[in-house]
Amino acid sequence: MQSRSSFFCRVIACLASCLFLTMLVLPTADRYFALAPKGTIAETDTAPLPSVSADPATWGRWFNALRRGYLDRRYNLRGLLISWNSYMDTFVLASTTPSSKVMAGREHWLFLAQDGAFRNVIEDARSPEDLPAASVDLLATELEHRRQWLEERGIRYLVILAPNKNSVYPEMLPEALRPVRPKSHREQFVEAVRAKGHVEIIDVTSALLEEKKQHNVFYMTDSHWNAFGAYAAYRQIMGPVVRDFPEVKPLPREQFRVEQYAWMAGDLAFMMGLSDYLKEDRVLLFNKEWYKARGASYDGPVDPHYFEVPQYSFTGNAKLPTAVIFHDSFWWELLPFMAESFSKALYVWLKPQSEMELRFFDKALIEREKPDMVIEEFTERYIIPPLKGGFRIKNDTAAIKE
Repeated sequence: MQSRSSFFCRVIACLASCLFLTMLVLPTADRYFALAPKGTIAETDTAPLPSVSADPATWGRWFNALRRGYLDRRYNLRGLLISWNSYMDTFVLASTTPSSKVMAGREHWLFLAQDGAFRNVIEDARSPEDLPAASVDLLATELEHRRQWLEERGIRYLVILAPNKNSVYPEMLPEALRPVRPKSHREQFVEAVRAKGHVEIIDVTSALLEEKKQHNVFYMTDSHWNAFGAYAAYRQIMGPVVRDFPEVKPLPREQFRVEQYAWMAGDLAFMMGLSDYLKEDRVLLFNKEWYKARGASYDGPVDPHYFEVPQYSFTGNAKLPTAVIFHDSFWWELLPFMAESFSKALYVWLKPQSEMELRFFDKALIEREKPDMVIEEFTERYIIPPLKGGFRIKNDTAAIKE
């Protein structure tokens, strides 16, 4: 009996050793023989390994790239294993948490949980704490300064606040992660901005909540709103635009036809390596009368704060106002609607603010363009200050530290 038990122990040990060695060898084998399908995931650092030469300075760059995770991000089978892990977490165990960059909610809805190193979107929204007063005051003061600077030049200023997906669909979050505050941090921030001065800030959340009674206004697998959500936001934004520029005529809903393109994965599914498993229809609203605005390239000076090179739109209608729009990625769904409101508009996609630097306000560009209106569009997660870490940005006299 003892010998049989010993035999089985040796067999199990042998099988475990073989499995261990196989797992070690598989990534290298896959590099040369392409044994497995490639998992597709979003990567933040795709730079190649620095070359090495006789110059000792290249040795340090090469070594630093290795120690900062180059091999971790590039070993074979990595994408496939991440896809498998995300699939298990999302579809089998339902175990994703807000400590993950992307988390799964009810019915496979995906939510962005982490935004950069210092902001936890889901945890901050759930927290009953108020926003850090000093950080809120710093932001509100800066927006008011921008308004005053523009007013001195006869330029209208409008701030648009686009909500996070979890702010519009809290019911699709796991119950334990839903917000508990009667007043959201977004509402607290908007109230503080309005109380600080005369900045006109449009929080379009109410328009999206109303529209979601009829249609989904965000994609299940993406962090952005869809065309239904963007159009609802556009209609609310048009209120102050038409008030100040009566020649602008909002586009009626009946002027558009809905078209859907099937089975396209969103950015959150891509980040999790689930773009092959989680897909949904993409919604487009096509103008039945065609759009008048046409794009044009920008050949002026660029700034390191720009996410990409700015671009123009022109309608050819000199009666309409001109505009400079500073925005993030949420603007692109708004662009087809908003571009019809301006004779000329310049769109500048800016890098988001960080704990060390507020989002850039390009006064030199405004002076060159001399627009009638400046619009700043912020997504909630790119403007609301985080609860932890706070800002380390110097105000006029002191550093703000929470």
